[in-house]
Amino acid sequence: MHNRIFDVTLNEKLGYMEDALLGFLAAISFGIVPDDAPSKSCAQDLLSFLLFFSVILLVLVQVMVLAIILSPLAIIYVLGIFMSGVISWWRLIEHDHGGNSDEKASNLAPALQILYYLALLQGVLFCYRFLLTLTEKKFSKTLVTEDSMATEDSEVQAVLYNYLRKTRRGCEKDPTFTQGRNLVTHAVDKIGSNSPVDCISGVKILYAAICMVERKNDWSNVHGQRMLIKHLVLSTSSSRHVLPKLLEMLDSRGLHDRKGRIQAAMIVERLAFYINLEQFPRSIQHISSLIGTFEQYSIAEPYPRSRDGYEQHLKLQVTRRRPSPAGELGKAYKELLLQGLSILRNLAADENNCRIMSDTRDLVCKIMAPVTCDLLDHTADDHGTWCEVVGRSMEVMSHLSGAQGETGAKLRREISSCAETIGTLLRILSCKNCKEELRQRAIWILARLYMDTNGINRSAGFHLLKNENSCCGEDFVGMLVNIFTRDNEYSSSIRGYAGEALSNICSLGGISDATTIIQTSGDVVDSLTQVLLHEENETCRQASAEILERLCTHYTKDDEYLHKLKKAILKVIGKILSCGDGTHNGEDIESQCDGTQENNEPDKDAQGFQVDTLSTMSSNLLSSLLCLCGTVYNTPLVVDLPPQLDASSFLNNLRDMVVKRSGPTVENLSVCKAAGNMVISMLKYYSGGFFKQEHFGSLIEALSSASENMLDLDYSVVCSSASSSEARSKLDRRTLVSLVREAKELHAMAPSTSLSG
Repeated sequence: MHNRIFDVTLNEKLGYMEDALLGFLAAISFGIVPDDAPSKSCAQDLLSFLLFFSVILLVLVQVMVLAIILSPLAIIYVLGIFMSGVISWWRLIEHDHGGNSDEKASNLAPALQILYYLALLQGVLFCYRFLLTLTEKKFSKTLVTEDSMATEDSEVQAVLYNYLRKTRRGCEKDPTFTQGRNLVTHAVDKIGSNSPVDCISGVKILYAAICMVERKNDWSNVHGQRMLIKHLVLSTSSSRHVLPKLLEMLDSRGLHDRKGRIQAAMIVERLAFYINLEQFPRSIQHISSLIGTFEQYSIAEPYPRSRDGYEQHLKLQVTRRRPSPAGELGKAYKELLLQGLSILRNLAADENNCRIMSDTRDLVCKIMAPVTCDLLDHTADDHGTWCEVVGRSMEVMSHLSGAQGETGAKLRREISSCAETIGTLLRILSCKNCKEELRQRAIWILARLYMDTNGINRSAGFHLLKNENSCCGEDFVGMLVNIFTRDNEYSSSIRGYAGEALSNICSLGGISDATTIIQTSGDVVDSLTQVLLHEENETCRQASAEILERLCTHYTKDDEYLHKLKKAILKVIGKILSCGDGTHNGEDIESQCDGTQENNEPDKDAQGFQVDTLSTMSSNLLSSLLCLCGTVYNTPLVVDLPPQLDASSFLNNLRDMVVKRSGPTVENLSVCKAAGNMVISMLKYYSGGFFKQEHFGSLIEALSSASENMLDLDYSVVCSSASSSEARSKLDRRTLVSLVREAKELHAMAPSTSLSG
């Protein structure tokens, strides 16, 4: 048994007194008042009057009894401890405990002092406890977040107050009451109970708990709380009914009002990443009701408490009159719509969930509805109040358009077949007032639709009517090229997204897309070269190097575009190989390779180019440049690189770079693979000539040492790439060890004499 300071609950004892009074009054009423209706005779009227007088008399007697007997008891129950403390304090001040003449009473004064001190201490503790109870309601209000609906919802505050009161009472009776319990566990227990009232209270408590933690913006606490909720809701066998109840609360045809649906939706949104729709039949129907029409949402409003309001609400449903979306109701509908789209976005991160979503009737159309209807106000700078809804819809579409296999092909066909959706995405892409996040999403979605190769004609479903003019996939590629090459009109982040999309399109599309890109305008290749050589943003430079590499691989038609591409590539290669070497210049190498002799005037376009040293260049950019070099030496596009092109200094610098970047990181592994592939291509192209053998040998040894350090990482990356249907390059599926082995074999077959110079 634990020591208990307060074993009596005052409210309970007072409640017993109140029940006694009400019970006595009910007994009098049922015992004296007859059950049959009174007649109209005078005798019966006189009898009724006498009975009523008797009731009044007995009630007065009961009130007197309460005033004389029970009222002092109530005062003692409420203020007894406080009164004993006051009396003890007074007695300690007076010190008149009686004389000490009697030897038997000599210890009376010390004993009374100890007794009074104990009573005084008990009174102080009682006052302290009383003051704490006064702060419960105020504390429950401060627990509720200030920037959410919980502040306006007095019911949430009442539920939190009841939780605090029950916790306090439990701790009074058992100090270990709170072990293993907190607000989240209490809420989950109530949701899983069989009582509908407890279930609703549990949802409100869990909603308030989530708001409290997320308001503080402490990611460690947020992550910890979500892991706890995930464990309690999804991993505990005792809580297997919690998630189905939460999902049922989302349904617009259910028994819950809009506040309950919004609160349940926010909880489900935090769990959606871990939900497998196959395990919960009809769950997708409940979730899809969150993004229903405004008429469906208004039906779920709580019924008015007044009779006139109830009849008006019933008349609205019978006549099916369209409600007005203005005011608080429209704001609440928008909030619920955002929560529904957020849940679908998190669910779409799983491939199986994408399949179920694609098989659900009209779900994809409902997801695309904000984009299809073009809810953006392009005349306003902020694009209207529904810009956030459009952005959330595009987030779901980006997940769906990136799905793999037949499910992804089906979803992309459904999205690309909607001309209004494609038109809105293109308008967002061309609108300079749109937020960058929206434009980035538009580039991602349109690029995925364009690159879909599962159909008979890849761009067959990409046609639409825009402003009464035909717009097709080639126009979209032209827009990307225009965005990427015009640095004075678009931000570097948007240009980086456009360049990455062009790189992926050119990589997966092959000859047709390479032709489309290079023939967009006459100066595409020159513009790409300028971006690579002069751009400050490394993301754009990396994208430009990747695009040029893929154009070298796929475009082989002998025409003026190939001649421009060849000239630009030789200029870039000259710049790369002269990195760190002052004896060579990219323009000289270009003129030598082109068979022409330039005048002595310097090239103004190249004066602003400053070659980065290999040690300071970022890993992603360096990897792209090395891949470009390897592709150039491994393709028949360049067949006349002159003997004067001595890259010995470049190879020495590259060797030093490999030594410094031999640590086991993904970025270093990518650079070393690109360097190994470039060495193989150069050895094959020159067959050991024009380069000193020891330069290759020291570089290959450095790559071999790096491959040993990154062996485990290398194998794990290759296994991950092999299990994915999308790999950015062939190097992703080759180990660094295999590249080093091939380089050693080619180097061993090279002639021992040096042909350099």
